[in-house]
Amino acid sequence: MTFYEFVVEAPLLLTKGFVYGWLRGKGIEEEVVYFSKVLGIERSTLSDSLREWFGLENLTHFVVREDVAEELKKSIERCTDRLGLRLRTVRPIKGASVKFSFSIYNREIADKLKKAIEKISAEYIKKHDEKETYIKDAEQTEMYTPLHPYVYEGEYLVEGPFQDIIEFYKVIRELPQVKEEPLKLIFEE
Repeated sequence: MTFYEFVVEAPLLLTKGFVYGWLRGKGIEEEVVYFSKVLGIERSTLSDSLREWFGLENLTHFVVREDVAEELKKSIERCTDRLGLRLRTVRPIKGASVKFSFSIYNREIADKLKKAIEKISAEYIKKHDEKETYIKDAEQTEMYTPLHPYVYEGEYLVEGPFQDIIEFYKVIRELPQVKEEPLKLIFEE
C-alpha cells in the first residue's frame, strides 16, 4: 500500500479538525492518517522545520493512505478560501526508517521489545547491535545500587514499508528505557 505526505499551510488544530471531520463524514473509522507532530515523524525538510520553529510559517505535515489521498486532496483544495487551508505539497512515500537505542534493566520490558523486533521482518533490520547481560552476584544488591542483575542494551536501524514501520514505531515509543529518534520518511524519486 502506498502512502503520501501532505504538507498543509494551516495550524495543526485546524488541519486535524478538518481531516478528522472529513474522515468521520466519509464513515472512515480505521487509521488512515498519521500527523507528524503527534507521532514524532521527522519533517520533510530542515527549512520547513526552521520556518515552523521561528513562527515564519504554520505548516502541518501528515501522512495519508493512498485510498483516501486523492479525495482528501480535492477536499482541502476546495476549502482553501473558506478555511485558509492551503495545500503545499503531496509526495509519495517509498518507506520509512527509525533508529533507536535501549538500556533495559527489566526482563518484562526487554521481552516486549524482543517480541516487537521478532514481529518485524528480518529484511527490514538494516543495522543492529545488542547485548544481554545477566550478573548472578548482583541479585542480592540493594534497590539503589548502580549494579543491575539484568541488562539488555543495544541499537537498531529499521527500514521498510511505511505501514510496517509505523506500527513497529508505535510499539517501541510506548516502552520505557527505549530512546527512539524521529521516524524518517523515505520518498520516491
